[in-house]
Amino acid sequence: MTASPANAVPSALSAIATLAAVTLKRLGRGKSVWIGVGLVALPVAYAVARRVRGAAVAPGELFTAAMVLLALLPPMFVGSSIGEDLEDRTSTYLWSRAIPRWAVLAGKLCALTPVVIVLLAGSWYATIQTGTTVAPSLASVLAMIAGCIAASLIAAGIATVVPKQGMVLAIGYLLVDNFIGALPFSLAELSITHQAKLLAMLDGPQPIATPLIAMAAVSGLWLTIGLVRIGRLEM
Repeated sequence: MTASPANAVPSALSAIATLAAVTLKRLGRGKSVWIGVGLVALPVAYAVARRVRGAAVAPGELFTAAMVLLALLPPMFVGSSIGEDLEDRTSTYLWSRAIPRWAVLAGKLCALTPVVIVLLAGSWYATIQTGTTVAPSLASVLAMIAGCIAASLIAAGIATVVPKQGMVLAIGYLLVDNFIGALPFSLAELSITHQAKLLAMLDGPQPIATPLIAMAAVSGLWLTIGLVRIGRLEM
């Protein structure tokens, strides 16, 4: 078998895997994971404190607290990583190769979105267990996962538009999303946190098609913006 030349063009999957591995390695060397662990421990501590006082905690109240974390962790992991790489041009090697530019976003998302999911879904499970003594419903766990994916796509899109302030602006956007989701108006339908609450079915059975479509539409729009933007960046 003929060996591949050293200057062979890497495939898109190879580029995604390389960037994902580098991203996770850099993540392990930083403090972001520990900060994230500290943040997701807050709802658990709150649930424990309420239970010690003998006060019942409604799952809906705990889910609302988890949605606030949803506004913090995806920007902190996804938004900051993409923004830093674009701003500092640390992906120059990959840009210099003849690979699709979307592979840069894909590599970051493949590496960091699972980290966000593990932290938030784990926090949700532990919070419900300590606050109510019962395991969270499958619907609520899946809703949390869907929310993490949607928020990560939004953070990625925002970070490509404004790399230097990507994390801050993504946090602001998702906090506003939380506020809009709490409004008793049709505007709440544009909120991914509102749709995640519907998917969680904490107030009873709900149709899942409409919330999933709404979340996919909003996060897909931001992903599209990110892909278009990253394709036009000068590196």
